Amino acid sequence: MFGLKRKMFSIVGNRKYHNIIAFLVVLLVAVLSSLLISSENYRLVPYILLFTVSILATFMKIVQVLIATTLSALVWNFFFIPPHFTFHIEKPEDILLFGLFFMIALLNGILTIRLRQTTEMANKAHESDKLYKTIFNSISHELRIPVSTIMGASENLLTNDYPSQVEKELTHEIFTASLRLNRLIENLLSMSRLEAGRISPKPDWHDINDMINKVLKDLEEELHGFMVLIKVPDDMPPVWIDFGLMEQVLYNLLFNTTFHAPSGTLISIKVEHADNFLLMDITDDGPGFPADKIEHLFDKFYRIDQTSSGGLGLGLSIVKGFVEAHQGTITASNNENGGARFNIRIPSPLTQVYNINV
Repeated sequence: MFGLKRKMFSIVGNRKYHNIIAFLVVLLVAVLSSLLISSENYRLVPYILLFTVSILATFMKIVQVLIATTLSALVWNFFFIPPHFTFHIEKPEDILLFGLFFMIALLNGILTIRLRQTTEMANKAHESDKLYKTIFNSISHELRIPVSTIMGASENLLTNDYPSQVEKELTHEIFTASLRLNRLIENLLSMSRLEAGRISPKPDWHDINDMINKVLKDLEEELHGFMVLIKVPDDMPPVWIDFGLMEQVLYNLLFNTTFHAPSGTLISIKVEHADNFLLMDITDDGPGFPADKIEHLFDKFYRIDQTSSGGLGLGLSIVKGFVEAHQGTITASNNENGGARFNIRIPSPLTQVYNINV
């Protein structure tokens, strides 16, 4: 029973069936009208058909409304207006009523569609305005933190004489805040490029170990206190990837882990090549993801903890975009024994040299 209802709703919601629906609804209303209304009261029928057209206009386009209006006028003329079963109309008042019915039904249908479209646009504008304010507040907050740090530390260095150790610490604060600011700007630029469709991978043959080692070096400070386990086969072949894009993918995934998992967490990076695919498995034994949040992890500007600072919620969205630019896929899940897991699968054929050596 429920399956039948779902199928009916899916048919009604599918626009390719709307012409047929409009046709059948008008005919059904005409049949019911012929059964319920006497031939002497045939002038009541257009009011019922007018109401029918108005209902159809609430979810159909102008083409279907025009079909329903034209068919309603023809059905009323042919079956109800004397003489019956002909398109000839004898009485002048019926001719006038017929013309008025067609014009009013069509105008009413168009106005109903316009009203529906205006309402939809207003709702979208309201949602867009809310999203804009949320994004603007988030960006402002995230930019304010490193900028304030840089300004405060710089002012202290310029206006006070500190021992060399203190100056070194303040300089390090400026450097750390600059890295955070640069990361925020890079994420915004990367997302802008993704949305504009300007991400075109330039793949080449690379040693996956080089990429992993570079990312670990760049995140040396953030990974302090974490245990990192690398699993790469000794016979791992070169992989066909855009080094810069995939470097950013691994960087964002590991940085995300350091932000959400506690110190002491074990992070595992497992890489292998199978069936002309590069397979990467990044896992940790941290708290994992809330079950109801997993499906939204790769959404733009989405953060699991909306109340805390630390990023714009773009990192994982960029990861997904860069992986898909390689014609690959990425999934997120929780480990059976706890912790988070990211699985990456990217097409990467074997080099001819590797095939010859094998």
